[in-house]
Amino acid sequence: MSMRLPRIWIITDPDRPDGPVAAIRRALEGCPAGALGVQWGRELRELTRRTGSVLTVNRRLDVAQIVGADGVHLPERGIPLSEIDEHWRSLGMLGVSRHDRAGLEAAERAHGSYAFLSPVFDVPGKATPIGIHGFREAIAGVGMPTYALGGIRPEDLKPLFVAGASGVAIRRAIYDAEEPHEVLQCFLRELDKSLPKGE
Repeated sequence: MSMRLPRIWIITDPDRPDGPVAAIRRALEGCPAGALGVQWGRELRELTRRTGSVLTVNRRLDVAQIVGADGVHLPERGIPLSEIDEHWRSLGMLGVSRHDRAGLEAAERAHGSYAFLSPVFDVPGKATPIGIHGFREAIAGVGMPTYALGGIRPEDLKPLFVAGASGVAIRRAIYDAEEPHEVLQCFLRELDKSLPKGE
């Protein structure tokens, strides 16, 4: 199964008082098809189909298959990619979270579809951020599409693309916003300005 990867992933937050879906629904209003990927389950599967967005499920291969997700996203200490490739071939997209170059290289050898590399910028409770320079060094020569994650703002898109990012992954930017749709539109405008015409 071949599917074009989005440039912006939204990572859902199941711990929000109003649940993970409300902010995403508001953010996706009027979003162009194919621009976004979302991580979650059944209700978001219906929403992402309507908006032409990709959907992956975090960790749970069984849930990914049940809801008809486009793939699964695994933490660094999750099920090995080789085991998924052997037993769960119907999942077309295998994403991973990584924190350094060694992790990226291992995921590439195991045929991961893409990786989130984090934290790029400061995130409360997370490791020391690697910054744009550290991101550039970590992905140099890695052939697997790699997304920047961790404290990403719209104005960070251009320097991250210059550094070699395939795109970005965001969570707090959407969930902490009073108007998720307006924030996402800011990201999309910056995305449009940051990419060569036609991409």
